[in-house]
Amino acid sequence: MMEMAQELRTTHAIVLYWLKKHGIPRRSWSERTYCKLNPDGDPFAIPSRLSARQRELLNAGILLYWAEGKKNGGTIQIANLDARMLQLFVTFLREVCCVNERRLFLYVRVHRQYSLRAARRYWIRALGLRPANVLVYPHTDTRSDASKQWSRHGIATLNFNNTKLKMWLKQAIETYVERQLSDGSSIIRDETLNRGSGYEIPSRIAEFMTAEYPQQPYIVN
Repeated sequence: MMEMAQELRTTHAIVLYWLKKHGIPRRSWSERTYCKLNPDGDPFAIPSRLSARQRELLNAGILLYWAEGKKNGGTIQIANLDARMLQLFVTFLREVCCVNERRLFLYVRVHRQYSLRAARRYWIRALGLRPANVLVYPHTDTRSDASKQWSRHGIATLNFNNTKLKMWLKQAIETYVERQLSDGSSIIRDETLNRGSGYEIPSRIAEFMTAEYPQQPYIVN
C-alpha cells in the first residue's frame, strides 16, 4: 500500500480511507508477495480439460513427487540420478501444468573427477532445458570415492519456484492417496497443507483423475 501511495503522491492513510470507503479488499501479505514475484501472473496454466495422456502424466507426477520430491518450502524440487525419472516429471510439468520454461532450473552436482561440461551437455539433451538454466558444480567432499559414484553425470535437482503450484501439487497428492485408501484404511493427512499459505487450494483435483472432462472449467488462478 505504501508503494501505491507513493505512486499516487499521497499518504498511506488516504489510500486506506478510499479502499475502505469503496469496499475494496486488501491483499494478504502472502498474496502481495506472490504478485511481486509473479508480475505477469501465474507462471503455469493447468488446462480446463485433460486428455487421457495428461491424466496418466498427472498420476505419474503425483506419485513421483510424493516419493522423491521436496515436501517443505515453496519450491517444487525433485532430485535423482536417473534421467528418465526427471524426464517424466518435467513432461508432467510441461504438458499438465504448462509451466513457464524460463522458470525451470536444473542444478547438477558432479564428482570432481568427472567432466562438468560433459555432464551439462548430457542433462541439457536429456531434459530439453534452456542451457542458461542448467547449472553444474563439482562435488568437493574429499571423502567421496569416484569409483563408488553411480553416474559420471552427477545427481540432478529440478527446480520450479512457485508457492501456488506447490500447494496445488501437495493437495493433488492428498486427493490421490485418499482415493486409493477409500476402502476404509486409516488415512493420515499431511498436516502442512494450508498452513500459512494464504492461498485457496482448488478442491476438484479428483475430477482430473477419473472424469473424461470436468463439468466446470478448472483453471488455477
